[in-house]
Amino acid sequence: MIQPKPISNNVLGKVDWFQIVIQGLAWTTVYTDLLQISLDCVTVEDATLKHEDYDVMYTCGPIRYYTYENQSKQLERGTLVMSGQACTMYEWANLAENSQRNVFQELALRIIDLASSSSISFDVKRLDLALDDYNEKTFFDIDLIIGKVSRKQFLSKGRTNTVYDSEFDKRTRSKTQVIGARGSECMFRIYEKGKELAMGLSGVEREVMLKQAPQIRLEAETRKDTANDLFITIAYLTKKETLTNLIRGFVSTELNFYSDTTYRVISRWWSDYLKPSYIPNVHRRYEKSIFEDTLHWFEVQGPYAVTQALFFLSNNGIEILANNAIELPPPLLGQRDDYCWNQDLANKLIDFVTKEKRMDLIPLIHQRTKKPSTPYK
Repeated sequence: MIQPKPISNNVLGKVDWFQIVIQGLAWTTVYTDLLQISLDCVTVEDATLKHEDYDVMYTCGPIRYYTYENQSKQLERGTLVMSGQACTMYEWANLAENSQRNVFQELALRIIDLASSSSISFDVKRLDLALDDYNEKTFFDIDLIIGKVSRKQFLSKGRTNTVYDSEFDKRTRSKTQVIGARGSECMFRIYEKGKELAMGLSGVEREVMLKQAPQIRLEAETRKDTANDLFITIAYLTKKETLTNLIRGFVSTELNFYSDTTYRVISRWWSDYLKPSYIPNVHRRYEKSIFEDTLHWFEVQGPYAVTQALFFLSNNGIEILANNAIELPPPLLGQRDDYCWNQDLANKLIDFVTKEKRMDLIPLIHQRTKKPSTPYK
């Protein structure tokens, strides 16, 4: 039986994590005015939040607002945390009243409007956006993604990559491809969502979950300026500029898979997956690339700085011997075309040349990158 081709309408976008710091607002207003949840549904308990000195948490199921028990101090600062489970619950509850609502767009507008008309301020700390592929035959599977990454047939602004592989059952594995670093402005996770949801289930329940859940999920975990800009963009989306298309557009500016390592042709299945799309305006402060940080280290405390110190000492009559009794400083080393970088420095170089719009150099960097050693089995 030939499976139907995947279609874009079966790829759905959603907000999968939302964390925002709000200043100048009581917890009651957060629930009644912003979330539009009755205070009868809210409970309170002692709690702390990492990197904060909060002492209390107001909750409605998985929705949590961390702040201070002292009412005057409470106005200083509080953090609303909505996990993936909380986002889904909040969306379902609101869609039960009207299935056509753009729930998180309405929430974003209420927050922005209140900040514009009062003295409160906000800062989005984290915003995760997800694309769920519900097609019976998905646009791609996890093994295709992992293969492309391992063969260096992708670009994502020099981000690092890691594969997580665990046992799902006696016959199959559950895999996740991560591209990027946790805590950075953007990190991607691509994994088998159905297997994650079916974990711990058995028999009929497991089969039903595997059939109903999205087969493949792509998550973009964003922070700092990127999260704030995406949040504001969501607030002002038109009906044509849907959340799903916004996520597709954002992903297309940050991650692409190619037919080979010349990076000239984007893989057709990836292009089809990201259509139709709406590209948001994401403004980021200029930040030094990792390679530029490495150059700074080289100059101020690395080999260059040490070499200059050795020249200074030598020129002033101080003889220095290295551990192997070689007189220092040695003559400057010449260029070595056969020298290979380790993977970490190669990733930094790729990030740097990408920013300089010299992606033609990436294949050359790959050629001069040390291949990871294969452990004996």
